[in-house]
Amino acid sequence: MKNPWIIVVVLLVVGIGYGFTQLPEPNAAPAPATAPTPAPAPAPVRHVPPKKTTGRTIMLHTVDWEFQPSTITVKQGEDVSLHLMGIQGDHGVAIPGLGISETMFAGSNKLVKIPTDKPGTYDFFCNVACGSGHADMTGTIVIQ
Repeated sequence: MKNPWIIVVVLLVVGIGYGFTQLPEPNAAPAPATAPTPAPAPAPVRHVPPKKTTGRTIMLHTVDWEFQPSTITVKQGEDVSLHLMGIQGDHGVAIPGLGISETMFAGSNKLVKIPTDKPGTYDFFCNVACGSGHADMTGTIVIQ
């Protein structure tokens, strides 16, 4: 090997030449973006008050894993509505003896009329499989 610099120069010229073949054409369109499109932000939960009612309104909140209050007492013939409000988690309320079955998702609210024409004790429970404390979500409505 008489002159090692010749080999270095040849390799350098070949490498530079290869680099120029990798450049984009001057008028070529830009490559499409490959970044993922961000997911839209979730809509904020708004508290929309239910329609007004005459008579008494009793708030019934759902919180993992209980109803607040769990015992409700009303008088026979009284005009009463339950204001169902989902505070935490997805739940529901079923009062089979009064024909009521509703769902309550976090941030939702509904107004449900209680039929008070028949006195008695009516059990209620969560009718949405909501997790480990689901079986503990029970309560009672007493119509005197």
